[in-house]
Amino acid sequence: MSLVRLGGVDVQSVGGVLFRPGEVPAALYLVLDGVVEICREESQEVGLQPVAYIGAGSTISEAKVLTGTALNSMAHFPEGGTTLQWPRPVLLRQLYSSRDFALHYLQSLARRLEGTVANLGAYSGSNLRGKLEHFDLPAILQTVVESGATGVLEVNDQDGNTFGAIHTRDKMIGRILCGNLSGPEAFLEILNSPPKLGTFRFSTLSSPGETDQYLPVQPLLFEAARIQDEFAHFADTVPETAYLRPAAGHLVWNSESDSDLVEQIWHQLSAQPCGWGLLAEMLPFSRGQIGLAVRDMLLAGVITVDRPYEVGSSDQALGA
Repeated sequence: MSLVRLGGVDVQSVGGVLFRPGEVPAALYLVLDGVVEICREESQEVGLQPVAYIGAGSTISEAKVLTGTALNSMAHFPEGGTTLQWPRPVLLRQLYSSRDFALHYLQSLARRLEGTVANLGAYSGSNLRGKLEHFDLPAILQTVVESGATGVLEVNDQDGNTFGAIHTRDKMIGRILCGNLSGPEAFLEILNSPPKLGTFRFSTLSSPGETDQYLPVQPLLFEAARIQDEFAHFADTVPETAYLRPAAGHLVWNSESDSDLVEQIWHQLSAQPCGWGLLAEMLPFSRGQIGLAVRDMLLAGVITVDRPYEVGSSDQALGA
């Protein structure tokens, strides 16, 4: 009897849960449609956090459904989806009764352990896609990078226009583009300033995008998280339209940190006083980097902001 006929199709609504931590595996799952978010509790303080995403064509719980070991993760569909499910008793009965099926199943598990089957379960095209409001973009990126897949993670605005793209290969980050930005600055812009109501899609490629530099993802993610946290404090204190101007006739900057960006901000404000939001549109740096450079320049007293947005006394809010 065909194994497919022994399974049942299950349609999940938005937020539908396949299983929760502590439950005994009830079935083997094959994702037919949608993206499954895997969450684990790394500490009691933060609770369940996204750690991976699984797309169409992938199976879930193929090992624990055999052993009966309690699950330590939650799996759910942020945007809904469909699975083909084989109840544990049905699967075990097939394994016991069919030597060929048992051998094939064990070979599949062995290949996954050897790392020759990509975590994405992808053959070609796109398996991971969804709306950014329902998913954690850093976790999505970690998933595709750690899979070792060669492909591109595209982020689009609500009209379907490309906002940014991150290429991956051999568990590394390759070419990164976002508007006029490239490299690490483009990475920061994509992670920290994604479009509202935007979408993402990961597509596997037969060959990687051309680049002369490959970077590990973790340092980039750590830097993006740091900038996002500090930038949030600054943006809440100084509106992007607050009028900025030089405080003196010439720039005195004693720090080597971000000196090139500071000089560009200074020269731009000397030619045309404006808000940091406009600076972000004109200068080849991410919004987060520009915002924090403006913060440091305000605290150093080399530029000023017109009242009522006086920020010199709000050091804590400025991230100092």
